[in-house]
Amino acid sequence: MQLTQVDPSFSTFWQTVLKRRSSDVAIFSEDGKTIRTFADIESERYSWREKLASFPSGSVLLVQFGNEPVWPALLLACLDLKLIMAPLEPEVANSALEKILRVTQAQGIVRPNAINRLDSPPIAWNEPLPDFLKLTSGTTALPRVVRFRQNQLVADCRNICRTMGLEPDDINFGVIPFAHSYGFNNLITPLLNQGITLVCSCDRLPRAIGKNLQNSAATILPATPAIFHALSALDGSDQLGSVRLCISAGAPLPAETIRQFHARYGLRIHSFYGSSECGGIAFDREGRLDAPSGFVGTPMNGVEIHPRENDRIEVHGPNVGDGYFPNPEPEILDGVRFVPGDLVRWLEHGAQLYGRASDSINVAGKKVHPSVIEEHLRKLPGIIDAIAFGVPSPNRNEDLVALVLAHGSTTRQQMETHCRIGLADWQVPRDFKLVSSLPVNARGKLKRSDLAREYLAERQNSQARSQNPEARSKNS
Repeated sequence: MQLTQVDPSFSTFWQTVLKRRSSDVAIFSEDGKTIRTFADIESERYSWREKLASFPSGSVLLVQFGNEPVWPALLLACLDLKLIMAPLEPEVANSALEKILRVTQAQGIVRPNAINRLDSPPIAWNEPLPDFLKLTSGTTALPRVVRFRQNQLVADCRNICRTMGLEPDDINFGVIPFAHSYGFNNLITPLLNQGITLVCSCDRLPRAIGKNLQNSAATILPATPAIFHALSALDGSDQLGSVRLCISAGAPLPAETIRQFHARYGLRIHSFYGSSECGGIAFDREGRLDAPSGFVGTPMNGVEIHPRENDRIEVHGPNVGDGYFPNPEPEILDGVRFVPGDLVRWLEHGAQLYGRASDSINVAGKKVHPSVIEEHLRKLPGIIDAIAFGVPSPNRNEDLVALVLAHGSTTRQQMETHCRIGLADWQVPRDFKLVSSLPVNARGKLKRSDLAREYLAERQNSQARSQNPEARSKNS
């Protein structure tokens, strides 16, 4: 007997969802009000098809929306018309947008109040033809563009739902950016694939998140380490409504945040490791309370992780993207495997991320990875998390600087003494800077090069003020 194969498209799964849940609420606002039923999304899908019908098949459309309810219908419409959606966050600066336009060669930009046509010529795509593009930061000033077919996105969505135990009656709280790979894969595609209801939330202030979680009756909270840390430090309620599953991604999760959050709310945080190039890679299914910082568990369902030399890995699975555009880098991404730039340490219960291969710091000709300093600092009682980076030095190549998030009683002298006991002299940071929060973006990510640039600018401004009596008197 010949088995009937299921078409691996979102439209196929969506039709099953629609038959079952047509009149049910598909999207809530953050205060619990109905924004869209599943039938509304289907009607909106046809409306978008009419608006976009004049674009030729194969056109790239940059879609620039925040956490708004249009995403599911717009994605379906683009797939229907064979238009290639490339999500883009609304906060992108004009200078960055120019670079994105240059790399994507987009034929249009879709925004809340306008659909703008661009004069880029049609792209002569090589096989296989892409259905979707993801933007990710590159090693140069230009972003990278990752090519995906629809079946790869579907595979990643199914891996996520099966590994994390997401069910059709769950309610996903959408506070992370929908335009980012993490938000898109964990919030938008599960709605189409399994009918998992979505809450659209734009307010990322911790107190608002806590309140909106209760108002919306959300059961799943995908967030970043910075959000979980902020929720742990909130005054007042020790309840997060109906939340049963907390997922953290975007950056390594500090061990102290795991413990503080559990002590406060009685909920475990499950670390999730993913990448724009392939979606989900690993997941801490247990939500271990004894996990070290950066612990990400074991491979996702449907994913294989192959160790390589020097603590690198290869990711294999049907979710892996076809490659970069317009400049392929098959040694990194080739549609079969992806080689992330992360450094991975294998522990008894799973994998631990401890840095990027490109992050090594050169101090007087000696190389040190910032994770060595960060892990040592986290051992000092009172320190929640730390980020180390290098800044140019006139006589040592680079000097080490550490930004430290700590409880109020921790002093610079304590940190320096602690480092001198456990590290080589040349590994002790030249400067320790206590901060109230670690500087990450809405995705939960940071770039050490950005931190170094900001640190040097601040130091230069401070030196200028100290040499200018008039500026000092004005500031005082």
